[in-house]
Amino acid sequence: MYQKWMAGLTGMLLLCGVLTNAQATLRIFSCEPEWGALVRELTGDQASVYTATTAHQDAHHIQARPSLIAQARRADLVVCTGAGLEVGWLPLVLRRAGNPRIQVGTQGYLAATDYVTLLEKPQRLDRADGDVHAEGNPHIQLDPRNIQRVADALGQRLV
Repeated sequence: MYQKWMAGLTGMLLLCGVLTNAQATLRIFSCEPEWGALVRELTGDQASVYTATTAHQDAHHIQARPSLIAQARRADLVVCTGAGLEVGWLPLVLRRAGNPRIQVGTQGYLAATDYVTLLEKPQRLDRADGDVHAEGNPHIQLDPRNIQRVADALGQRLV
């Protein structure tokens, strides 16, 4: 079933003319490696994917380096976790990039947590409790069912 879904998605993308030539290659800015891998799986070699972090980094604490800003400036789509995971650096990257296509609330910005049910929503917010996520636990990739939900939303967005 997954292979049929992928073939259908690829066919739709080609029919729509979104990814038909080298100049039309989508540039995707992925905040975390799992979303970069998902984009690569869905687009094959039809998109250029930049991943802002590595598996060895804490996505909560990334510096908004000039290289991240430059990549966001050229991006057609940003795919991030959301729910406050990147709050310490992504808003600055998006603002400094000055790219209207990828701002929060546009078709060029996808927060994975918008497509799943978040767990562990705190009853109270207190920094004494450590790194508290007001919207719930953003580490949604730990449940493989969530990856499918995000893949479905991402596939629709790519079309």
